[in-house]
Amino acid sequence: MEIEKIEKVHSIGYRLKDAKVTVNQDFKFNVAGVKIEGTQGDTNNMPQWVGKILSDNNLGVMDTPDMITELKQALSKEKMVGEYQISTLDPHFYIKLRESMKELNRDDFDKVESMMLELFRMRRGKLVKIADSIKLNSELYNKLTVEENVFYKTIYDNSIEFERQITGVLNE
Repeated sequence: MEIEKIEKVHSIGYRLKDAKVTVNQDFKFNVAGVKIEGTQGDTNNMPQWVGKILSDNNLGVMDTPDMITELKQALSKEKMVGEYQISTLDPHFYIKLRESMKELNRDDFDKVESMMLELFRMRRGKLVKIADSIKLNSELYNKLTVEENVFYKTIYDNSIEFERQITGVLNE
């Protein structure tokens, strides 16, 4: 399955998770069987997609993780763990980061994108080395994002196929 399709599925799943929303003004909605109401000043748990709509319409403020801080911490951890080790990232790390980057101005976006690319390239290099030697196990799977898991499997499968083709040539 392509990374784009997997990201889309996981993005939908991520948006269905609950988020805390502080209500700015009273509201009551009943759309397609989804009933949600809020009273000014209350903090409610609701699906993120609903919280985003409320936030976009100034009816509430959604509590979102500070992904810039998480990115800085992830980059720092990745530098510390060493060349053949990989730190743990939330499976939806890049999905959440890209979502939060949509709210940034151009200068901040460029700085965050640069840090994200540095982290991505560092992890990609490590994943290529690791995937060339070991099959994806549960410990490693739990350290990777959904996109990295697809990438890892692709590298591993291609490496095994390449080795099979080379050794097949040698055995003829």
